[in-house]
Amino acid sequence: MRYLTIVLFLISSLFAQSQKIKFGEWENLTTSGKLPPECKLMHSNNNLDLVKYKGKYYLAFRTAPTHYASKKVKMYVVSSYDLNIWEYETEIALDRDVREPKFAVYHDTLNLYFFTGGQSIFSFEPHQLLMCRTIGSHYWNQPISTNLDGFVPWRLRQRNDTLYMSAYDGRNLYNTKHTSNLRLFYTTSATSFKQLTVAPQIDADHAEEGEFIFDKKGDLFATVRLESSGALICNADHTNIGSWRKVKTKNKYDSALLFDHNDDLYLVSRRNKDGEMNRYSDSVLTKGQQIHNMVRYWFTRKVTSVFKLNKQDLSLTLVSDLPSTGDNAFPGIVKLDDNNYVLMNYSSNIKGRKKIWFTGQLGRTYIYMSKMTFEPDALGLK
Repeated sequence: MRYLTIVLFLISSLFAQSQKIKFGEWENLTTSGKLPPECKLMHSNNNLDLVKYKGKYYLAFRTAPTHYASKKVKMYVVSSYDLNIWEYETEIALDRDVREPKFAVYHDTLNLYFFTGGQSIFSFEPHQLLMCRTIGSHYWNQPISTNLDGFVPWRLRQRNDTLYMSAYDGRNLYNTKHTSNLRLFYTTSATSFKQLTVAPQIDADHAEEGEFIFDKKGDLFATVRLESSGALICNADHTNIGSWRKVKTKNKYDSALLFDHNDDLYLVSRRNKDGEMNRYSDSVLTKGQQIHNMVRYWFTRKVTSVFKLNKQDLSLTLVSDLPSTGDNAFPGIVKLDDNNYVLMNYSSNIKGRKKIWFTGQLGRTYIYMSKMTFEPDALGLK
């Protein structure tokens, strides 16, 4: 009887600890006819975020002639009770680029953060970091400044009663005048932010997209894109979330989104089908090596993928590639119940020919949606 009990315990533990991810059919939301008529879609539909607030799903997304900056850019917010019938909420059009929408529910208010850019496709010009908000009933206030001009927001997370935002200084990002400055800001008002520490959390060259999440213990885990050389995978103890331990990787994780399932952490991001972003062994890259990495990266294929994060050694293991090609990623996720999530991302046509990243950025992109389910896997397979 004792051995039978042990065997049953091991089997139950295997079912509880080992899970596989299954996806439903991927729906093209932008061609479904389900978006409200107020949404005047252009070729490039990307940069999205998804949240649930007061029983409704809210989706924010950017639409533009191409992936790049334009004065024609619009950002729409729509809402739905069932992820099927969508209602118009608001439009943000400022005669310049608007991107990186990030939702945060805080103190019973839904807040939307984003930044304004330039009008030229040839330059990256972060201008203002703005926010607007609603308490429901389809009314949103006019965008107001957070007084973080030049910073690009990436993620907002609440811990205890404080709202934290990761943002990086995007001014002069692609020239020698750039000052690396990726950091955490915090607020208890949702409108006025303070820097968490005097020194930035990351001061590596070309550090961007500081995705982060807190686990149940309160420890912080993060990924940081290094534009020309790969990425950093980071963590910080719950007693000192401003001090980040960093592990460097030559793989690059664009458009990163971290989420937790039963306190396991997963990453959804763009993956380079050509392998490592950085193939140089040098610890410090020359300007020429950086340019070579970036050019090669533009002209290779990308796919949106799910990875599992190992909290101990800060490594990422590929779990699944999602239907995607060309220009893709920038996912959003909402939990439906204990084992089910709705996941959105954007991509070039997943039913068309495979494209390289740069070609995808100039062409049509669409917003796709699928149900993601965690299922027990008795064989221990991922």
